[in-house]
Amino acid sequence: AKPPRPSSSSERLVSSQVVSRPDSSSPQTPWQLSARPVVLLFWIGLAASLVMVARSQVGGDQLNLLARGWLWAAEGNFIPFGNPLSTGGNAPGAITTVLVGLPLFVWRDHRAATVLVLLFHLAAYAILDRLIVRLLGPRARLPFALLYWLNPWRLYYSGFLWNPNYLFLFGAIHLWAIERQREAARFFPSFALAAGIGLALQIHPSALLLIASAGLLWLRRSFLLHWGGAIVGGLMAAIPLWPWLAALGQNPAISAADKGFLGRGLVYVFPLVRGLLYWFRFVSLALSDKAARFDFTATFGAAADRFLAPFAQGLLIVGSAGILVAIVANARVARSAQRRRWFTRERWLAVFRGQTNSLSNRAFLAEYALATFLGAAVIFAIAPTTVMSWQVLVIFHAAMLPPLLWITAKLRARTRERTRRGLLGASVLVSLMLGALAFGAPHYRCAGRKGIDLALSSDHAMLHELHIVDGSKGQSGGCPLPLDQPDGWWPDVLPKGRSSK
Repeated sequence: AKPPRPSSSSERLVSSQVVSRPDSSSPQTPWQLSARPVVLLFWIGLAASLVMVARSQVGGDQLNLLARGWLWAAEGNFIPFGNPLSTGGNAPGAITTVLVGLPLFVWRDHRAATVLVLLFHLAAYAILDRLIVRLLGPRARLPFALLYWLNPWRLYYSGFLWNPNYLFLFGAIHLWAIERQREAARFFPSFALAAGIGLALQIHPSALLLIASAGLLWLRRSFLLHWGGAIVGGLMAAIPLWPWLAALGQNPAISAADKGFLGRGLVYVFPLVRGLLYWFRFVSLALSDKAARFDFTATFGAAADRFLAPFAQGLLIVGSAGILVAIVANARVARSAQRRRWFTRERWLAVFRGQTNSLSNRAFLAEYALATFLGAAVIFAIAPTTVMSWQVLVIFHAAMLPPLLWITAKLRARTRERTRRGLLGASVLVSLMLGALAFGAPHYRCAGRKGIDLALSSDHAMLHELHIVDGSKGQSGGCPLPLDQPDGWWPDVLPKGRSSK
């Protein structure tokens, strides 16, 4: 007997497909259906990222990171802790020094570590693209390439050096490792899950979002865990903590978190709501305020800027409509989860019975997204500081799943032609935005309106060796960077060097 047909579009979106997997019955070669446009979008995104890497500028956060890597690569001074945190103290572990320092052994330039950031983004997309093809079929590659790879939010964070910019890879590993253990616990995926989360926490504490997501999914028995693999992975991730623990005994201030208070999101509500809103904004062109401060004067001149800056702002306004897509898609996912009795006592008791939560591919992705959203709500509620966009980047990949499920369902329905035209229009709009970011956003231009305005209190050989400044002119890629300013700023671990005067 044939299985009953789902009674609503929301059920069709994530319903279990017993007879066949999505898109698996097409008589045509699947790669011919999707490869060419996906390759085109890939090269557009990669070209934009390469331009951003070449044009990336250096601010305070970048100098703090570069100082750690340079001191190790050039002087053998290994810094066992990361950048200062917004809550006080420093990020634990020496992984930051390793990630920034290793590229500097190969190329002594401030953009060397940023190349590694881009490689992390490439690896994340490769993992997710292959996973999406296996779960949803090759026709899902094109909307996923648009939603994830060509997304201006992701691309903006792919071209300059910063702790959160590494986290896209760890988010991809998180989804891959959990999906590989839907039916049975496996050593290597559990190893990768534990090691990835452990290392990500040392890069940026926002990786707590991955723990919350994995915890909810494990309680739901959406995946099983190989405890041996998890323990070995956790031990491997703890290796960079040993130098930090030794340094902690000599300098307890590096772990002093004395800003904010736990539960701030519940008390003030706004920090909680702000964090959850990024989940919906990531699908749109409603970029963060810092990224959307466009100024094209330094690149194209003041006359061009008077036209280009308003045009870029117009793109933001039009592209903000993507928030509606995210709201509709997430509402359908939530509705389907309710119909699957997501919150019943019996489902939660399955954890004590050793049962697995057998789901179709689409239903699994929907459940992963919902668990990640709910886990994020918990973390945002107890976070000691106001949630900012970069603190949500680690679950960026999960925020793309509800829109992807909704769009792929539309592509199989009567609305497929309209959906394809919408994807084409979105591709053009996004491509224009990428050009605006690469040449007008603060991290990719000289000074200008609300740009990087940094003056340094001293001088140091690192600034010249990494081409952050050019000789005594105080130039960084043609951008002014004043040195020896009495009220200037200085990296926290870099000794003050000789004066340039």
